[in-house]
Amino acid sequence: MVKNSKIDNDEINLIELIYSLWEGKWKIAVAVIISLIAVISYQSTKTKNFTAITEIKPISISELNKFVELDNLITNANANANANANANANTGTGTIDIVNVEGKINKNKSLRLLNIYINVLNERSVFEDAIRKFNLLEASQYNNEQEYSEAIIRLASSVKILSPSVSANAKKGNLETSYHTINFTHHDTEKWKSILRYVDELVNKIVKKNLIDKYNNSLSSLTDKKKYQLEDISIKINNALNDYEREINDRLAYLEEQSAIAKKLGISKNTIEVQTFGNQTDLPFYLRGYEAIDKEIELIRLRKDKKAFIKRLFELEKEKRAIEQDKTLERVKLALQPSLLANNNEFYAASVNAIRTKFEYKDYKKLSVLAVVIGLMAGIFYVLISNAFQSHRVSRKKTN
Repeated sequence: MVKNSKIDNDEINLIELIYSLWEGKWKIAVAVIISLIAVISYQSTKTKNFTAITEIKPISISELNKFVELDNLITNANANANANANANANTGTGTIDIVNVEGKINKNKSLRLLNIYINVLNERSVFEDAIRKFNLLEASQYNNEQEYSEAIIRLASSVKILSPSVSANAKKGNLETSYHTINFTHHDTEKWKSILRYVDELVNKIVKKNLIDKYNNSLSSLTDKKKYQLEDISIKINNALNDYEREINDRLAYLEEQSAIAKKLGISKNTIEVQTFGNQTDLPFYLRGYEAIDKEIELIRLRKDKKAFIKRLFELEKEKRAIEQDKTLERVKLALQPSLLANNNEFYAASVNAIRTKFEYKDYKKLSVLAVVIGLMAGIFYVLISNAFQSHRVSRKKTN
């Protein structure tokens, strides 16, 4: 009988509990509504922030080919200038870079352009200019220009340039390679798109200017090298001519001396063949006879074209002619005029597509669901506690 009584009491308490919750349903509903209102109020005080993700893509193959043609020309010019001054050697090295694995070379040049582009982005100054230009921060909210500039620098520093990630699919065995990305958190999508377009244009202009400066420096260096090569070869030619004059004067003095000895000894003709000395290579020159020696002196003094008798002079003159006739510099300068780096031509080292920027917003749905759950629990707790206090007061009155 006691057990049955307890069971009946438990059943009656459960029914009373459900009944009390039903009676307090409006209180529970009010608690849920209050919780939702609190969350909605919190959301309204916060701006709707997003995380923008923009890919940085290399230039197209057609644009790259235009750049590669010019870059190869300058690279080969530098290679030729650093090689042997011999014209044949220069010609031989002029096509090595172009003949090498073209696809690999082009890929490396594309990556080089992309890296230059990203390096400019990483300096953050382009973002600072864009933030100031498009008023991403209101200057009126800061006390002075210094605070405003510092805020711009901090905001520009928050822009993240992320390297590409490679994710492997173990099942399919495929690799999916992404691009470098620009990641930024803010609340104004249109301003951020405008900033991206401005930054892309500005960075490409900076890269173009850097490349033009680099190529102009290369041309200046090549011009100087050609000038120095001509100076060096001209000095060698002049030295050869001066050395010839000294050698000829010394030769004439020697021949005149040997002729005088031959005349003194009465040796008019060559007597070397009829002499029987041990080593004929050590025989005195005057034994050739003064007639032959005087004839050699005469012929030397009658020479009109001295260059024909100067050793290596012809080789030196060929080297000088090859340097003077080398049109590499002129071709590079002509190639620069219609190239991508010309003043009026658009140039892209890489690009960001602002239109295809992905915007990821914070999900407030979970917060709303959580608010409903908390409000529901709070309402139930309040109803149960208030009923418990009410029952306690009733029981005390009955006992009194």
